[in-house]
Amino acid sequence: MRTPTVAVISLGGTISCGPGDDGSALVPRTDAADVLSTDTARVRSVRWSLADSSEITFDELVRLAREIRRQVVDGADAVVVTQGTDTLEETAYALSLLRPLDRPVVCTAAMRAPTAPGSDAAANLGAAIAAALEPDLAEATAGAVVVMNDEIHSAKWVQKVHTQRVDAFASVGPGRLGVLYEGSPRVLRRDPAPRLPALVDRDTGRNVRVAVLPALLDQDTALIDAVARAGYDGLILEGLGGGHVSGAVAHALGDLAREIPVVYASRTRAGAVLERTYGSPGAELDLIGRGCVASGELPALKARVLLTMLLRSGYGRGDAETLLRHEADARVVVR
Repeated sequence: MRTPTVAVISLGGTISCGPGDDGSALVPRTDAADVLSTDTARVRSVRWSLADSSEITFDELVRLAREIRRQVVDGADAVVVTQGTDTLEETAYALSLLRPLDRPVVCTAAMRAPTAPGSDAAANLGAAIAAALEPDLAEATAGAVVVMNDEIHSAKWVQKVHTQRVDAFASVGPGRLGVLYEGSPRVLRRDPAPRLPALVDRDTGRNVRVAVLPALLDQDTALIDAVARAGYDGLILEGLGGGHVSGAVAHALGDLAREIPVVYASRTRAGAVLERTYGSPGAELDLIGRGCVASGELPALKARVLLTMLLRSGYGRGDAETLLRHEADARVVVR
């Protein structure tokens, strides 16, 4: 039986960390594939970068998506991407929208460095490789998944929910896509077919800047008023509760929505924003009437990624807002 080849592309982060030259603070210094020895697959180690995940850019993610495709053209049966955990939910979702393959790209990371007691680095990488080679996973979803702590999460739903624990990632809302038992993946549900084309084939390289601002108690509008002046191409507003703001903020958002796309999400990061319940100033019916777009169940971080990738892909404002609504409303399917 042929041994499959898995390309492991390392982007730095804790999973690639070791003690610095002074032996104290951790710094990225090795390929993630070095933490694991396996006889279930031939690992092709690809060093992409040694950096903190805060340094990743949209331009880099487009290049990475094209490298993922190249690895498969060069014979890899699957691809695993490793990086730091801090932006993992955003980068995985961007890769899911770029969709370089006709099967999932599997992303993983570590909460504890390979040299730390109780490190999850090798376990997460081993689980990610197993998931990447699982045929059922390819039938259950497309785009990208995140494998952490023996759980498989769709990139669209996964969130980092704790600063330090090894169970720091969860699928808020629909729940996990799958789990691993004794190293073997088991798919629990499936995602609907993608509504968007593979955006890696449409990317224009345009520099798109989308701002994120929270709604706050006793909020003024100075930052909202500054968004267009600063040259941003869109705004994601993390609304209160179901997506609400004060009347004054709603007025400022309406003025801004005449110039650039304005999307309202919820700072709770769980549940769909409201669209047809409340009609007071600053509530959802008022915001929609002023030209703002609901993010559905997408939290602000994911809505920003989606709007950025749509605008980078050459969609005009109207098409981008329509596609954002469609993507935000997509539902999961229980197996």
